[in-house]
Amino acid sequence: MSPKIQLFVRTIAVVVILAPVSLFAQKELNKSFTGIKKIRMNTSSGGCKIGKSSNASVTVGVKYSFDDDQFEPSIVQEGDRLVIREKFKGHSVSGDADWVLSVPDNTDIQFNTGSGNVESSNMALQLDAVTGSGDLVFTNITGEIKGTTGSGDVELDNFNGEIDATTGSGSMSVNKSSGEIKLNCGSGNIRITDSKATFRANTGSGKIAGRNITLDGSSSFNTGSGDAQVVLAATPQFDIGVNSGSGNAELNFNGNAIIGEIVMRASKRYGKITAPFEFDKTEELREGGDQVTVEKTAVKGNASHRISVSTGSGEAILKNN
Repeated sequence: MSPKIQLFVRTIAVVVILAPVSLFAQKELNKSFTGIKKIRMNTSSGGCKIGKSSNASVTVGVKYSFDDDQFEPSIVQEGDRLVIREKFKGHSVSGDADWVLSVPDNTDIQFNTGSGNVESSNMALQLDAVTGSGDLVFTNITGEIKGTTGSGDVELDNFNGEIDATTGSGSMSVNKSSGEIKLNCGSGNIRITDSKATFRANTGSGKIAGRNITLDGSSSFNTGSGDAQVVLAATPQFDIGVNSGSGNAELNFNGNAIIGEIVMRASKRYGKITAPFEFDKTEELREGGDQVTVEKTAVKGNASHRISVSTGSGEAILKNN
């Protein structure tokens, strides 16, 4: 092979090796700001990780693989408000962006993204987050959160505060958390473990599984067509409802004293009621047409709170083991 041909082959090889590197090269931008009390952030598909800053400043970082002639990260301070946006040029772009915020505790944040994840850990948070399909993940967080995702999952671990979370088709999990916890799920499952809180848990067609649950306020666990099962860690001092439209509804006192006004319901034709005691009263309630619901009630101990276990066509179960 001639020297010219050899040089040509080596040049081609270098181009082939370097092409993927430049094609997927990451760009990075970092900025810091002072005097920020509010953050308003909108991204097309970029997710965001939120962490606690080491001082009173706010730091914004983004890594992206879009070409600079297609994408511009916009970060603008307007008084005490920081406005962050992704600006695109043209209609056909390819790449991704990952954002990182470092903020003081309790900074007011509103974040909207088309499909990115929202994650935060180890801080006090005031957040209103909406994502089309990303996950919402919060670990070791105190504060107030409103979170909505179209199809992503919601995960809480060691959360303490108020949260109102909604997902269309994802699942939800809560572990070692407390406060006021509202969970709404279109079709996914809800799992709650080792938590003491006021609960409002609802899913359209998924299952609800609660383990080692302590009530800190009147609570409900409802599913349209899945099974709902709640295992208590202590005798409840507040109202509790465990309900399923067509699946089984089960409340397990787990060896704790059964105290309260107990009301259990199930379809006369399709359902069943099971409890480890005799009821004080049994009634048949006509719900319209030929549908008849059996309602059984009993009062245990000297308590006024209401314990409700009901199902449309499954089995209503109260256990103590």
